[in-house]
Amino acid sequence: MKNKEKEILEIEIPSKGIRVKHASCPNGHSLMDPEHKIDGYPSVTVKARYKDMKGEIHLDPVYGSFKTVSEIDVPDGEEVEFFCPTCGVSLTFDDVKCEECGSHMFGVYLPRGGRIEACLRNGCQFHNLKMVDGKELLAKLDEYHTLDTFL
Repeated sequence: MKNKEKEILEIEIPSKGIRVKHASCPNGHSLMDPEHKIDGYPSVTVKARYKDMKGEIHLDPVYGSFKTVSEIDVPDGEEVEFFCPTCGVSLTFDDVKCEECGSHMFGVYLPRGGRIEACLRNGCQFHNLKMVDGKELLAKLDEYHTLDTFL
């Protein structure tokens, strides 16, 4: 058995039961866009590149929803690249691959060290929500029955 420094805790929640309120790039710039809402909530906005096309893609902040509003047309099955709209840093993880299709994954950072990872292949819906501070997370869930301060 592999020696682990962290344990994996699986928590089941209702589909689309949590919403991202704070997402940032690796440099700390907010990706939340109150000017472009999806179902009434500020979207998570990224710059996208597919072949020679560039534009913004607005992602639904509800975890587990795959609604998007895009300025560029990316065919199903094709991989796109995401960047921070403020500083231009790539949101792609070079060392993380999709467990379902093998494509690259991108990530947005959450308060308190968490992050959301998702596949960059259009149409693949593989994604992960990673929380770092497990003790604080469990205490908040017990006390408030919410994950708001982590998202």
